Amino acid sequence: MRGCLRFLAGIVAIGFVTTAVLTLFLTNLFAVVADREIFKESLANLDQLVVEAVPAFVAQTLEEQARERGLAPINLDEELLQQSMETLLPPGWIEAQADTAVDTVYDLLEGGDLDNAELEIDTTPLLDRFRGQPGLDVVGNIVNSLPACTQPINPAELLGPDVTIPACLPPGVPANQVTQEVHTRLVQALDSNPQLTNEFGVVHIPLFPPEQQAQNQQLVQAREQLLRLQRTFTFAQDWGWVLWLLPIACLLLIVLLAVRSISDLGHWWGWPMVGTAVLTLFIAILFPAITTFLLRQTPVDPATVTLTLREMTVRLITAVTDTWLSRVYLQAVIMLAVGVVFVLLGFVTGRRTEYMENGY
Repeated sequence: MRGCLRFLAGIVAIGFVTTAVLTLFLTNLFAVVADREIFKESLANLDQLVVEAVPAFVAQTLEEQARERGLAPINLDEELLQQSMETLLPPGWIEAQADTAVDTVYDLLEGGDLDNAELEIDTTPLLDRFRGQPGLDVVGNIVNSLPACTQPINPAELLGPDVTIPACLPPGVPANQVTQEVHTRLVQALDSNPQLTNEFGVVHIPLFPPEQQAQNQQLVQAREQLLRLQRTFTFAQDWGWVLWLLPIACLLLIVLLAVRSISDLGHWWGWPMVGTAVLTLFIAILFPAITTFLLRQTPVDPATVTLTLREMTVRLITAVTDTWLSRVYLQAVIMLAVGVVFVLLGFVTGRRTEYMENGY
């Protein structure tokens, strides 16, 4: 009978290791994902990342535009444009908007109203700089890189009714004149935009406007996915700790099945804890290498995923993974120490009992 109980206790001990490993990873993952500050920190230095990415994006756009119209390739000085972008962007402005976006998403996940959800962006610092010399410099760098038009074109017609960068430079028209015209029109368009002028440059972007949901099925699907994510997020926050009841129940069941002395308790609790800690540390050490491999193997469509977005995604995953695993390491080491103490307790009390039985 005692052997049967020990066999069942061994099965329960395996159950403890399995459930404890899963609990260590999952509960810490819930805690990290629920911490908005981790996501904000992962977006640090976003200003520099955007400054480095914008010139390449502009160059690619202009090249495609020139190719479609059969024009000569452009010669964009990306380094000069990057310097102009650094002057144009107010220090910390992009990071501040990213923090606002993170807060908006977390407010929604924590029980916000999706019907009235909106993203608030303060464009005033950026617009003030664009109206001045920094904006003129950026436009000038782009205009100076445009190829010459192969046919005579009226500069007024070249710009057209829409405010865009022209596809080419008209012969005989100074580049600085076109630059000034383009910059003036862009500034006028910005100043006449009611979204930018009604609230002094603070733009409110509704995330799920009813009029667009009626016409955009993808927006409806995104809203439904966010609702499911919101329910999962709330459930994990409120009930994630319940996972610890499973390994605790296994330990208590082991006591009922096999523990008859302090020595038994030390061994039956100590070794499963040591095994759990070792297995957890082994998986945690391998996890970064597995994540890096999967990220490298993930196919990326350059037409839909920009280098900036990919870099942001990798940085976000890395930040979450590092914080998550650091918590797992700490708790696994604590469990390892506790397990070793129980094992030592089992050996010490076992030998003492043996000495007493032998009459020493």
